[in-house]
Amino acid sequence: LQNLAEAHDIEVGISTFFESLKSSRRSSLVSELNDRIRKQIRAQSPDPFQQFSCLDGFDIYAGDGHSIAAAVHDPRHPRKAKKTDPPSERQLTTKYATGHLYTIDLRSQAMSHLTVADQITRKKEHEMRALKRLTINTLRQNAPTGRKVLYIWDRAGIDFRQWYYWKRQNAVYFVSREKENMDLYVLGENPWERDAHLNHGVLADQMMGTSCGVSVRRVIYRDPETKREYRYLTNLPTSIPPGIIALLYKARWDIEKVFDEFKNKLQEKKSWASSSTAKTIQAQLLCLTWNLLILMEEKTRRQTGAENIAEQKRRQEHLVRSQKEASLPHGHPVLLIRRATRRFTQHSVKFIRWLNNHLDRACDWHQAGRALKARYAYQ
Repeated sequence: LQNLAEAHDIEVGISTFFESLKSSRRSSLVSELNDRIRKQIRAQSPDPFQQFSCLDGFDIYAGDGHSIAAAVHDPRHPRKAKKTDPPSERQLTTKYATGHLYTIDLRSQAMSHLTVADQITRKKEHEMRALKRLTINTLRQNAPTGRKVLYIWDRAGIDFRQWYYWKRQNAVYFVSREKENMDLYVLGENPWERDAHLNHGVLADQMMGTSCGVSVRRVIYRDPETKREYRYLTNLPTSIPPGIIALLYKARWDIEKVFDEFKNKLQEKKSWASSSTAKTIQAQLLCLTWNLLILMEEKTRRQTGAENIAEQKRRQEHLVRSQKEASLPHGHPVLLIRRATRRFTQHSVKFIRWLNNHLDRACDWHQAGRALKARYAYQ
């Protein structure tokens, strides 16, 4: 607030700021604005999964939980004493971190916020519990009737019976990874094209029985680059090739990169206020900032020709190393598919600094673009 007042000669009282963050009307407004921006991004962004016709009709999201530090005035809770604590410190209290559930649209890279974790009844709400309390419209992210919604989630998103209900009643699908202690048994083998380039690395495609009486599909895959073996679980139909499932889960890493940018480049490490509405507004504004950065970066590239050549060079070198590790010849279809679905996930520090420096500066748009172009060229 002090920075705002000194930079723009606008005084906002502390009490006014916190009262505004409690407004459910403002929360709805920010959410609606972010939905519109996400649609705009999807309309103009290249879709790396458009080349796979089997995914037509699916909205594809990677989802995960992300925590930041508690707000200054968040309530304190008794902390369980440790044996190593001195007697004087065994009555200490602690604050619970604020947990959020986010998703990234893998077709466009637009971010959205699903919910803030319940901190009233529990220290840390399980991600699947938080997903279950969402309305269906929120879970489907306003997808129109007839449209399918696919979530790529880590192991915290596994609940086979819930997957079954969501698929049958709401056309919501999941892909995750198998836990080590799962009690699964093979029911049968699914047919799949073993010679297809897209399925290179797939070892098995099976139907698995579970202890809750619901069958799930399991894909066993060995990454040709790292030689590591992965086991994916999903309720997707067998019409989706097993290689696509492995490719989709690999793309889930995008959301982890976004979380890293939230904390380390946008410096959002702490909650602003204590109410659930305030925490939701903060998360929505963070998603809105990310989405506007996508639009701004594309606009500068298109209108001023400013491109991060150094980062492109590093990316190309990484692809060459990956090709050698995979022992695949140059131009192999698997490499072409991976290159088509790989893209820059994070915004460069140079770009964020440039934007920060020019937001408050009376500067011609093309002049600012030339400054960014020069900064990109500087090694």
